[in-house]
Amino acid sequence: MDERQIVYFSIEIWGAFFSLIAALTILLTRHFDKSGSRKLMLAMLCSAALMFCDGVSIFFRGNPSTSALVIERWSTFAVYFLSFLIIPLSAQYVSQIIYKRSGGFKLYWELIEWGIFVFGALLLIVNAIYPFIFYVDDVGRFVRMPYFFWVPSLIGFTGILTTLAVALKYSKYMMPIERAAVVSFQVLPMAGIIIKLFYPETPFVTIAIVVSSIILFVSYEASYVQFLVEQEQKLSEAKLKLVNQQMKPHFIFNTLTLIRYQCLTAPNDAAQTVSEFSNYLRSITDYLTEEDCISVETELDIVKNYLNIQSKRFGDGIKVEYDIEETDFDVPPFSIQTLAENAVHHGFKSGQGDKGLIKVSTKRDKNKRIVTVEDNGAGFDVREMEKKGSVGIKNTRNRVKIMCGGELTIESEPGKGTRAVIIIPEV
Repeated sequence: MDERQIVYFSIEIWGAFFSLIAALTILLTRHFDKSGSRKLMLAMLCSAALMFCDGVSIFFRGNPSTSALVIERWSTFAVYFLSFLIIPLSAQYVSQIIYKRSGGFKLYWELIEWGIFVFGALLLIVNAIYPFIFYVDDVGRFVRMPYFFWVPSLIGFTGILTTLAVALKYSKYMMPIERAAVVSFQVLPMAGIIIKLFYPETPFVTIAIVVSSIILFVSYEASYVQFLVEQEQKLSEAKLKLVNQQMKPHFIFNTLTLIRYQCLTAPNDAAQTVSEFSNYLRSITDYLTEEDCISVETELDIVKNYLNIQSKRFGDGIKVEYDIEETDFDVPPFSIQTLAENAVHHGFKSGQGDKGLIKVSTKRDKNKRIVTVEDNGAGFDVREMEKKGSVGIKNTRNRVKIMCGGELTIESEPGKGTRAVIIIPEV
C-alpha cells in the first residue's frame, strides 16, 4: 500500500471500531427504548461492517495475487451492498423516533427504503455476473464502467432524500440534537456520493458515514440522558404520591378505633394490633423514600401487617391466603401492599356481601418472578379505571417499571373480582 492507502485504511478501521463500540454501548442501554435501540444498533453494526469491508478493499487494492483479487472483489461487493442496506436501517430508526415522540404516529415509508435496497442488491448481483457498473480487473484495480457507474449513486440519493424529506416534515417530533443528527446522517453521505463521482478511488462516502454515525450516536446518548432525567422526575413524583397514599388519615383513625374497641373487649388482641400497626407505621418511615427496591419478604411483612389489621376490622368478612413459592427477588416498596389495599378498598368496602377472599402469591416462571394479588370482590371495569386514571395503580405501575424494569397488569370484571400481576424480570 502507498501512503495514501495507509491513511484511508486507518480511517476505515478506526471508523469500524468506533461504530462497533457504539453498537455495544447502545446494547447496554437498550432498556431506554428497546425498539429504537435495536434499530440504531443494527445501523451501527452495518456501518461498522461497511467500513471494515472498505478497509479490506483498500488494503488488497492493487495486489494481483489470486487470493487478494478474490478478497477485494467480494469486499467491494459488500461495500456497495452494505451502503444500500444502511439506508433502510437508518430510516427505521428515524421512523421509531417519530413514533415514540408523537405518541404512536406510525410511518411506513421505510418499506419504500427496503424496496430501494432490494432493487440495489439485485443490480449488484447482476453486476457480479455481467459487469455493467464496476469491476475489479486482473491487477486488483477498481474500474468503473462508462455508462452505468452512476446507478449506485442514484439509488443512494433516492433513498437518502426520501428519509431526509420525511425527517424534515416531522422534525417537530425530534429533539434539536436528534434533528441535527438525522439531517447530518443524510446530508453528509450525499456529499460523499457527489465527491466519489469525481474521485472514485477515495472513501469519502464511508468517511461521511463515520462522521454522521458519531453525531447520530451522540444524539442517542443525549436522548438517553434526557430519558434518565425524566425517569428520575417521574420517580420523585411517584414518591410524593406514595407518601400521600400511605398516610391516609382514615386508615389511621379506623385502626385506632379498632384498638380502642379491642382494649375494652380483648386486651390481648389489642396488644397484637398495636404491634402490627406500629410495624406498619415503622415500615412507612423506613421504606417510603427508599431509592432502591426492597426484598419481597420485607414487602410481604408490610402486606401482612396491613391485611391483618383490615381482617380484624372486617371480622369474618375477609379471609387472606398466601402461596409464597419464590422470595429471592426485590420489588418497589409498597407495590404489593398497594394492590392489597386496592383489593380491600374496591373489592369489599364497595358493597361486597359475601365473604371476601384475598390471595397473595409469588412464583418463578423461567427468567421472571411473578407476584399475584387476587380477590373475589366487586371488581371494576378496567377500561373505565384507565380513563379515570387510578393514582395508586398508575403510581405503582410507574415505580415497578422504573425501579425494577418490570410491569404491572390488572384484570378485573364487575362482580367477578380482580387479579393484579407484577412481573419482575431476572437481572
